[in-house]
Amino acid sequence: MKKSSSIITHIKNRSFCSKIKNIECFNKIKSLLPGRLSNAILFMYIKNKTLFIALNHPGLKMEFNYNVNLIKRLLKELKKIDLSCKNIEVDDIRTFISNKLDEIQETSSAEIAYKERSKGEFLIRTDDKNLIKIFENIKKIINKIDDLE
Repeated sequence: MKKSSSIITHIKNRSFCSKIKNIECFNKIKSLLPGRLSNAILFMYIKNKTLFIALNHPGLKMEFNYNVNLIKRLLKELKKIDLSCKNIEVDDIRTFISNKLDEIQETSSAEIAYKERSKGEFLIRTDDKNLIKIFENIKKIINKIDDLE
């Protein structure tokens, strides 16, 4: 039986998953950049052999434009070392300020809430006293959650 990691690797190597490889490569490029520059990147994509980098602050756009050669060298070295970056063809690098900054920040602070579906009614089929206490505590916790809602 195959391991899950080998199955995922096999799927990622298919041609229809090339965008996943690009994202992995973009994350590696981002991690190799200095901290201030990597934190300024919102997302990256390639269109017509041009790497577009979306930034979150206008002041850093000039700094990225000065460091275009650094990014090109990083990409060139990554293509030699890493298989996920092997098929990326970039002739030019452009930066822009994203107007989607507010939407990205709002979605990251969203809380996920759900209603407890269990009623805490289940049989405890064990003779171990420690396990019985643990299961009784779980029942109490579930009933407290149900009372709060």
